Amino acid sequence: MTPGETPPTFHGAQAPRTTRAALDHYDAAVPEWGIGEIDDAGRWIPHELPGLLVVAPHPDDEVLGAAALIAAGLRSGSPVRVLAATDGTGSHPASSIPADQLAEIRTAESEAAMTELRSLTPGPRGLGSLERIRLQLPDGELNAHIESLTEAIGAALQDLPRGTLVTAPLSHDGHPDHDACGDAAAAAAAQHNAPLVQYPVWLWLHSTPPASPSRTEARWAAARSIPIDAELARVRARAVVGFVSQLGTAHGTPADREPGEPVLTETMLATVLRERQIVFPGTPLDFEGLHAGRADPWGVTSRWYEQRKYALTMAVLPQARYRRAFEPGCSIGGVTELLAQRCDAVLATDISGSALQAAAQRVVAENVTFQQASIEDWPDGTIDLILISELAYYLNDSQWVTVLGRAAQTLESGGHLVSVHWRHPDAQAFRSAEQIRADLRAVPGWDLHGSYADRDMLIDVLGPASPSVAQTEFLH
Repeated sequence: MTPGETPPTFHGAQAPRTTRAALDHYDAAVPEWGIGEIDDAGRWIPHELPGLLVVAPHPDDEVLGAAALIAAGLRSGSPVRVLAATDGTGSHPASSIPADQLAEIRTAESEAAMTELRSLTPGPRGLGSLERIRLQLPDGELNAHIESLTEAIGAALQDLPRGTLVTAPLSHDGHPDHDACGDAAAAAAAQHNAPLVQYPVWLWLHSTPPASPSRTEARWAAARSIPIDAELARVRARAVVGFVSQLGTAHGTPADREPGEPVLTETMLATVLRERQIVFPGTPLDFEGLHAGRADPWGVTSRWYEQRKYALTMAVLPQARYRRAFEPGCSIGGVTELLAQRCDAVLATDISGSALQAAAQRVVAENVTFQQASIEDWPDGTIDLILISELAYYLNDSQWVTVLGRAAQTLESGGHLVSVHWRHPDAQAFRSAEQIRADLRAVPGWDLHGSYADRDMLIDVLGPASPSVAQTEFLH
């Protein structure tokens, strides 16, 4: 099964469909999430994380599914807020324990887990804050409260720094409350221009990931990993042990369980709590769907606008030849084909496997490497040509800040970044071509080496100070 195919009767008591060994093998092949890196102490810390908002359907989901994300927020010195959608009163029948009493127990367990997470060693910017807020929506009925949940997430974002990352369960995690939280978080993130990443919990018990990430496995290919360091593993284990109501049967047999069987079985915990946390960063557009449904969704091969744009792009390049070019969001390779003629090596990436397959068929040059990756998966080493074409307006604020920083770090002396963007309104865009131009021209240490503008597009060439074409060639 894929992450989008969950059995309608799944409730968590079934045996996992995949062995722990197979999951570990899968984890090892999932790319590390490029918005952060491992520090000298072995901890994964984001490059830029203004804040973190965690949506938890029930008490314990924030630890089972999002402990690595919470740790990343705390170690970044950021404010972290957990929205507890329900008090988890549906885990046991009312005949076993009154709902109000169970709510108090489960809330206390979650608060104790938060205390454990606050014990993490601070990162370079100190230790962030961690707050838990109860929404007290009815357990098991969140599908009927998606609108109010979306509003609550939006209200919480208003109180957190701009660029705060929203995280919630995968929209197809397999439990109706988890799915509802995922849908609400996606809606709120879109409304408030907030980055989104979804975390799985029950997915691992009812679905079988591929043996390795594949371009044809569109949903699985979006996965990214966060390594669990030794300190976090210890803290997470202590936090999980505190969920006594879910680990035993002291309060009676849980709903949907056989006598003597707890909510969180040893098998379930061994399946979910692994050495890497897998997350699914969100995207504002379904790029995979666009490319899978149409061979050329942007009219690259048929529109004079696109052909003219590519010719203008190549014409503004100040150098006749470049050593190493990076083209994120390459789509079906329209401009990649032209870059191959001007560069010793080209790395072209896209989040859509279908787009990359089409690009690889279109461009067969040996100096071009195609790779399925998101914008966060920035290449190592220095680059002397970066082409950001028709991409920046689809990046949320946090992603855009990260891209500007990584580009400034990796663009070598004498290199150039070329920005090409459509000027007309786009309802799914996070920013305009004009704003992209202004942001790029404000990058410290960069000069403007050339630009072009008409009613349809803006093109800019920027980078560290360097001689003009004429100065390089004959005006010494």
